[in-house]
Amino acid sequence: MTTPSTDLAGPGYWAVVPAAGSGKRLGSDIPKQYLPIHGQAVLSHTLQRLAQLQQLRGIVVAISADDPNWPDIANTSLRIPVWTVIGGAERCHSVQNALTLLAQHAATDDWVLVHDAARPCVRVSDMTRLMNTVQNNPVGGLLAIPVRDTMKRTDATNYVTATIDRNALWHALTPQMFRLGLL
Repeated sequence: MTTPSTDLAGPGYWAVVPAAGSGKRLGSDIPKQYLPIHGQAVLSHTLQRLAQLQQLRGIVVAISADDPNWPDIANTSLRIPVWTVIGGAERCHSVQNALTLLAQHAATDDWVLVHDAARPCVRVSDMTRLMNTVQNNPVGGLLAIPVRDTMKRTDATNYVTATIDRNALWHALTPQMFRLGLL
């Protein structure tokens, strides 16, 4: 395990990538983070995209305990350290496990970008804009896009009871960026 330099001015930026999912909802024998795109696993593309952020000091990837696919990804050479932890039963547990490891390397006021393993197409410019927009915020922020679809509310029997005003509704995307101590 390599310890990155922590003598850089200002808060550091780190990434956490939950990747312990099994792909059950997808209905594939291969978890979606390991499906191939242009000859590489989705997760490889995701890590490469994150590593393009010059401010990023390291990445923690949460994988399942019996993950047979990670060794292929682990050989990917990136400019920053990548550590792994065992993920949990749910995404939140995987993130918590990653944060526990990250606390050994990062300060409590450092920023953490939590980004889904199966989201390789996030633009570096969008992540940079998020980082620049949120850097002076005491809490954090996330990428999001406005809801464009008609939204309906239903009752317990799925009977439509109302049309929801979508003007204040947004689709939350990743990464989501918060201070390590708050997470």
